[in-house]
Amino acid sequence: MAPPALQTSASALSSSSNTEKVTSPSEQKEIDAIWKDVYIKVVELAGGDPKKVEKTLDINGVLQYIENLQASDRKKSEKFGLFKKIVGRTLQCINTVGGIVASGASEVFAPAGMCYSALTFVIQAWQGYEGMFDNLAELLEKCTEFLERLESYQGRMDARLTRVAVQNLRLFVEICDRTIKMRRKHNKFLAFTKQLFLNDSGIQDLLGMMDRLNAKESLLVNAQTYKLVSDSAGDIKLILDTQKEQKKEQEARKWRTTIAKALGFPAAALDNDGEPIPTWQRAFDARKNTLVDDTGKWIQEDEVFLEWTKSTSPAKPVVVLGGKNGSGKTSMMANTLRQLRKTKRPGPTSRTVSAYFFLEGEKKKGDDEDDPSVLELVSRTLLWQIATSYEAMTKSVFQILERSSDFYDALDLWQQLFINNKERMNPETTFFLFIDGFDDTLLQLLHKLTSVADNKRPRVFLTARPRMITEWLERADGIKFNTINIDDHNIDDIKKYIDFRMNNMPILKDTSRTGIKEWRGKILETLQYKCAGDYFKLNTSLNALAKVDLVDDINEVLADADKTRVDQIDAEIRRLNNNRTIKEIQEINEIILWVETGRWWFSVETLENLLSIKHRISSAVKPPVPNIPLTRRKTGSPNVESIPQRDNPATLTISLLPFAQKLAEKYPLFTITDGGDVNWRSPEILERIPSKDLSNRDGFGGGTSGGPQVIQESEIAIVRHFLNNVCPPDLFERFEFEQFFDAKLSTRHKEYICLDPDNAEIKVAIACLVILTEEDLRNNTLLRRYAMYWLLEHLQDVDLSAADRELKAQVGPLLVKLFTEECGIDSMFWLFESDVSMKTWDLGEYVYSSDVRNEWLYSTFGVQEISRWLHDSSVTKFIEDEPGLSFVKAAKTSSNLHQEIFSRAAKQMAHHLFRRVEFLPRQFLCACWFLRGYLSRINPEKSALMPSDPKDYREEKSPYNQEFEGRAFRLDEVKAIEDWAATVLQKTEDTPEQESSWEIHGALILFQLCRSEPGAMEIYQKRAHKAISLNPKNWHACHFIAKQPNTSNEEAVKLLSRAKEGLDDLRANDPEWAKDHANTALLARITLDLGDRLWDLGQDYQLAARTHRESLTQDYVHFKDYTKVITKYQEKGSWPEVIAFIEALNTTSETWDAYFDELVNEFVNNLTNDPVANALAQAADATKRWDVVEAFFTLAIDISEKRESHDLLFLLKHGLAKTLSHAADEAQEDKVTAIQETALKDFKANRTDSLSQHTIDQMTNYLAETYLMKAFEPGLPAEKVDSYGSLIANLLPGINDTCDIWGNHGAVCYLIRYHHKRGTKSSLAKEWVQRLVRTAIELLADDDEENDDDAYLLLFWALATVEDVRNTRITWALRNMVQFDALTRWQNWTDGKQRSNTMGSLDAVVGGDGDVKDGVAESRPGPEKPSWFVSCDGCDRQWTVVDETMYTCADCVGVVEIDAQCCAQLQRGELKRKGLRCRKDHTFIELPKWDAEIYKGMPRGSVPLPDSKDGEKRWMPLDQWRGELRRMYLDGDVREVVGQAA
Repeated sequence: MAPPALQTSASALSSSSNTEKVTSPSEQKEIDAIWKDVYIKVVELAGGDPKKVEKTLDINGVLQYIENLQASDRKKSEKFGLFKKIVGRTLQCINTVGGIVASGASEVFAPAGMCYSALTFVIQAWQGYEGMFDNLAELLEKCTEFLERLESYQGRMDARLTRVAVQNLRLFVEICDRTIKMRRKHNKFLAFTKQLFLNDSGIQDLLGMMDRLNAKESLLVNAQTYKLVSDSAGDIKLILDTQKEQKKEQEARKWRTTIAKALGFPAAALDNDGEPIPTWQRAFDARKNTLVDDTGKWIQEDEVFLEWTKSTSPAKPVVVLGGKNGSGKTSMMANTLRQLRKTKRPGPTSRTVSAYFFLEGEKKKGDDEDDPSVLELVSRTLLWQIATSYEAMTKSVFQILERSSDFYDALDLWQQLFINNKERMNPETTFFLFIDGFDDTLLQLLHKLTSVADNKRPRVFLTARPRMITEWLERADGIKFNTINIDDHNIDDIKKYIDFRMNNMPILKDTSRTGIKEWRGKILETLQYKCAGDYFKLNTSLNALAKVDLVDDINEVLADADKTRVDQIDAEIRRLNNNRTIKEIQEINEIILWVETGRWWFSVETLENLLSIKHRISSAVKPPVPNIPLTRRKTGSPNVESIPQRDNPATLTISLLPFAQKLAEKYPLFTITDGGDVNWRSPEILERIPSKDLSNRDGFGGGTSGGPQVIQESEIAIVRHFLNNVCPPDLFERFEFEQFFDAKLSTRHKEYICLDPDNAEIKVAIACLVILTEEDLRNNTLLRRYAMYWLLEHLQDVDLSAADRELKAQVGPLLVKLFTEECGIDSMFWLFESDVSMKTWDLGEYVYSSDVRNEWLYSTFGVQEISRWLHDSSVTKFIEDEPGLSFVKAAKTSSNLHQEIFSRAAKQMAHHLFRRVEFLPRQFLCACWFLRGYLSRINPEKSALMPSDPKDYREEKSPYNQEFEGRAFRLDEVKAIEDWAATVLQKTEDTPEQESSWEIHGALILFQLCRSEPGAMEIYQKRAHKAISLNPKNWHACHFIAKQPNTSNEEAVKLLSRAKEGLDDLRANDPEWAKDHANTALLARITLDLGDRLWDLGQDYQLAARTHRESLTQDYVHFKDYTKVITKYQEKGSWPEVIAFIEALNTTSETWDAYFDELVNEFVNNLTNDPVANALAQAADATKRWDVVEAFFTLAIDISEKRESHDLLFLLKHGLAKTLSHAADEAQEDKVTAIQETALKDFKANRTDSLSQHTIDQMTNYLAETYLMKAFEPGLPAEKVDSYGSLIANLLPGINDTCDIWGNHGAVCYLIRYHHKRGTKSSLAKEWVQRLVRTAIELLADDDEENDDDAYLLLFWALATVEDVRNTRITWALRNMVQFDALTRWQNWTDGKQRSNTMGSLDAVVGGDGDVKDGVAESRPGPEKPSWFVSCDGCDRQWTVVDETMYTCADCVGVVEIDAQCCAQLQRGELKRKGLRCRKDHTFIELPKWDAEIYKGMPRGSVPLPDSKDGEKRWMPLDQWRGELRRMYLDGDVREVVGQAA
């Protein structure tokens, strides 16, 4: 009988089947000689006795030696544990690198083994010396940094890379030798010296050699890449250019991410590029969108403000915009900031940096940080904007952080990064800081900023209420400020605002109707007078007016307009209490609960789903209502038939009225923010909501603001007595006064709007428990993530002594369900997102699940909290059955809470691991992470060494995080997990088929988690073969063996064919078999891999392709493997097969949705990212079947739009645009433009933080170039040419906004070029030219010569764009000179090397070709050989120093460079290169070749003049040249610079 079919994942089994032969006989001989020397060295370390060298020593042997040391000294157990972990990682690296070169090693001794022995000799030498193992751990970590880089090249090493690997291991042995010699040399007192080994000059020399070896390794890898790409595509110019640009962008991004980390932004506040999510910008944009035109202009005429902005050094650097709450201060600050940024020169200098902070932009605390103070929020927000405001400042801040990254607090950050920063003194820069919402914690910051002694103090603009000004600012010493009272200036603004609102009211907007002008005048006058500048009262009245149309109602609104804000809020709450139904009031209270107690802000949709949970809770504690059938009489028949009553449609919705509409119409206490979240309409509303506990004590809060106005019985008795005296009995009865009195008395039992502070946390905790234990609720990703992530904190924040007993009684059974039932256990500890890419999973679900393990499993916080709850009798009141009773008893009495609480969860994880068909790497990881942590916690000795606080496990680089969340597992760890699982799952009772299934599970686990461990391959392959021997029809085992790299194509085809035949028989004979997704998925995988092996076999490509397509007919999708299939076809040029595969794939589009993330990230991105060889475009061109490719993208885009996955939609359109741009002709160019336009438009409307900025910049630059090209097509009307200029400008960020000049340089230069060619006097283009030139000059003016070439490159782009021929040629000469100097230094160093045949010397250095050369007199690191400087865009020729004439294209903004021959071909229209958009009618600038005569005798710090004639100066001082550039481009108008064009 066949075993149950097992679903496999390509990612679980993928491994290259082709291994390159890395050495020739001569190279083999050289490697053998090296290993002979190394073997001699190891014997020398053993005291000259070869018998002391264990030839069979492996990793486990070394680790066991350390275990023995640990056993002999328990005091050092924790220190030894960390040391052992580092040793283990080092040994794994050595094992992998040793395996890479094993084929070239002498059989005398295995490469890795020699290094193992050397390390044990070091440990022996230093054994017993306190502090030595800390030092040795540091040294090994340093070595591992170099060794682990080589691991990634396994299976694809050429001879030179193999030699680098050999030499790395050789240096490791030398380092071991050096440390042993240090032991003999140093006395014991040095044992306490920190970094003893790392401070040793000899070891530093050896580590420097490793560093240089790895630098050479990267060059060798580039050379390998060049060879591979040249062989397959013949054109790598575009790739290399892109890599160079990306390198500069990556360097800039490194600066920015380092700054973000230093400023303390939490992980939740960072985007995918590691930069802060600009919440301040979103708050500013939201405010800007609400501003009424022509308001706020009064501030530009205010003397205080003008002196603050224009003065060179204002006497009072702080301006406070004062006004009561609701007076419009925040909007006025946004208006001021907007006007300042629009002003051409707002300050006394040519550059202004305006950083700002809006408190409303800072939501509740991030997921992984404690509540920060206002000072901390303001500091990191403003400092980030300052630090990234322009390139020189970014570089300066980064350099400060390189020197020191330790800061006491937020004020120390300001002192070191800004106040002490030399760039603050830049005479061309003025800093404006805007802070909305003064807080007393800011006093110290204001004092520090205003106490700067020089005249470059930053200028600060604050908003504050009058009380804050009088009680804090006026009493503070040393803070000089002026106050602008908003109430004295904004009367006209208020009038414009009221007019704007009335213009949008149907009853008032048509002034041509009779009486409307008069009514508008009355409303304007009344509201101006009664509201007195209070925008809350204004909006309340205007909102009410927008809903009425009767004159009486309008007058009533105007009559109430002068009520205080508190009165208006109280009246609104009373109205809701009186008019809303009980269920609606309950819903309002639920909204209050989640808005106030929830740890996140919730969108409308998510909050609606959360509200539905209350009904799940209530239904869970009530008996189910029987579904009574409806009855009806049949027509013409006396009989009655029953009709089954239909269930309600499956939905979380509790009302058919759209929730957003309900909030707007029925619940005016709340609003939907610009970000789509639900929040209070005004913060003051919360202050007026009564608390339930207070209301109960005070008779329902008779005098409180929001509670119902409850009438007491004594008051009713007085009214009844009066009416009985004046009304006849029949009249009293007819008016139903008694019923009225009864209704009034019943209000004491009525629901009303209130807070419930004693029960808020427990209510949310119950909701979280219900989400996690109800299967349909947990399938909602956002709900599940919130519940699993925040459950513990909500439980911890409950005061059990004050919480309601009935609520506590609900918690107990839910806790039991959570930790004893499959649904709850999986909700907490298993994964749900198996259909997204690994990258997306790492950034999403993994973050939440990892923290759950940190809090509940690794630390003690979770189990202690469960124990606290279960010790409360009210919590356990309704726990009456098993396993609840035993769970409670164990949790109360056990000494090992982890074992009792998580035993069922551990068994469930073991079941996932060994019994279920779940073979994705992330599934193995989730189960093994849990079980590794669980087994450590139930082991008393290991548990005693584990910290109790989850914070110790969260830090990515902490040893505990690496130990428990690391993705590398040792063989002994996996064995321990399997042994435990075998016991709890009763493996001894397995049938042969079950045992076979267990074996293949074990093989796959080892393959995924221990692949690099020594001996692992032998073990997992042996287990897979055992699985087949136990059950020949174990198709998973057949599949696994067929995927192994050492399985030949012929053998793999036999295995896969047999497996496919067996599965086809099952499908044909058992109709139910195909209904199981696991079965069809396995058949699909085997069929697809059979196609791969048939293709690799090369005997029948058509059969292989048909087999690939056949796999698509099964119920399985794996786009990552489909990418490999397309790549195989591309390598053979089998374009019809590519189209046929895509066409077949299109027919399966109904299955794509669940795997859409993978479709975009693993399929579209990988196939379209190659800038030279886009497989889809090549196939479409070759077959003329663009319809198939476009149909694929259309189907994918439709799915993305329905999903509203804006980031994936952008990537899809980006991929489609790149594919169409690779078309053989330019017929698709208009489509490309349209696609890019819609993609960028959608991105701006739906900004997402998950997109890489590089991708956005890439599309932006391409589109800007397209607009420039279209603008100068012949015969274009002037208005159309104008429109293209506007389109380019709209692509760019604001000139005063923070922007990455490297990412945006293309679009910037295209805008400059557009206006230069048209001869327009564009201030925007001028400002961008100044930005580029100023940045370059500042980089040249600093003391860092390493960034001079970057400065020259920026200048080259800018100057070539404006056709400044003279300075473009000077800049080119400077760049050439930098290359020549670097090449000269490298050649002088290599020429001075001395060679020796002995290895014993510590003076070995790294040669220019990446080899270790022996016996050199000096061991100082040598310079790197400079890479190529320029590559011809026409023929790919490269120059390190350009010794012939080149040309650059001004219309291509200096990005295109071609040699004379290619330039001539291009101008004749004969040069055709894919991706080259340069045209023959473009303007070219001739670039000077290298002429050594010009540089003879040139002093240091000079600039060559390539256009100098005989007898003229051949150079000028660099300062003089910078001065010329400054005068031409910065001090006045940018001159029209027109030179001689080629």
